Amino acid sequence: MAPTLFFPCGRARFDTPPAPPVLRGYARTMRLEDLEVFRAVHETGSFQRAGQRSGLTQSAVTKVIRKLEDEFGLQLLERGSGKAALTPAGRTLYARALELGRLSAVTRHDMASEAAALRGTIRLGVVPALLNSVVSPVIADLLAGPQAVQIHLIVKPSIELVHLVEEAKLDLAVCFGVQHVQPQVARTLVGRQRYRLVVRSGHPLAGTAPGLEELSRLRWLLPDPEVTLRAEIDRMFADAGFGALDVRVETDSSATLLIPLLAKTDLVAVLAEQKHQPLSAHGLAALNVDLAALVGDAAIYYRRQTPSVGVLMNLKSRLEAQARSNFPN
Repeated sequence: MAPTLFFPCGRARFDTPPAPPVLRGYARTMRLEDLEVFRAVHETGSFQRAGQRSGLTQSAVTKVIRKLEDEFGLQLLERGSGKAALTPAGRTLYARALELGRLSAVTRHDMASEAAALRGTIRLGVVPALLNSVVSPVIADLLAGPQAVQIHLIVKPSIELVHLVEEAKLDLAVCFGVQHVQPQVARTLVGRQRYRLVVRSGHPLAGTAPGLEELSRLRWLLPDPEVTLRAEIDRMFADAGFGALDVRVETDSSATLLIPLLAKTDLVAVLAEQKHQPLSAHGLAALNVDLAALVGDAAIYYRRQTPSVGVLMNLKSRLEAQARSNFPN
């Protein structure tokens, strides 16, 4: 850099600005383990507790912090304070350490997915309503083939399954639409699921066609508000000028698992329509209500970095075909 010319007090002199700090060895020596120790110091508030959390001595923690400060040429922690407070530079590094920690965890999960898929192990999730109609027939055909495949099957509600896909703990999830999905997750729509309003067989409204006003006075069993279907039902009643529904049971589980509760109470619930599973066999009856809100998306969720090995792609293709045969457009 060319020297800068100054004229203080009428006398000319030449002064060269100080060189910026050099990040000595940054690209070669900074380790994720060092950043974890740095995070522990801030989150626990002391070098001693950070050492206990990290499995290091207090002096070893001090050396890690000094090493980071030397690398960046910046002070990361305030000196002389009772608590290990961050400097502005320390706050920036802490934010980046959190991001790198999350990325490291996701990367480890992705690599575990790759290794499991190559071994023929697939982590598959499904909602109870689609287990028998979509997933079970596909698994049966797959296991009858010559290829050695192991399926780790998880049956949970849609929200939980999508969260597991987001965390890279599932390879595929066959479920219904949810309201919010993180950018790293993609979905393939496989059909439209029709739902029915159901009550116990002895309910006063069983077999009738109640209007929205009468329905708004009933006691309900509904899914978590994050489920798209629940949001649509709430919006439908709100648009018609009715207040919030009287939801006596709100569940993050599938209503299919709560059929015994429905059969013993006057609650009204929303169940996915199943051709092979008549309601009467469970002591339930459908209300004669035809509402646009009682139709939702069925989809296969997966991470955009899902392993592309043949056995996994083959299973995904089979699930799509089976689901589409159950959900005609």
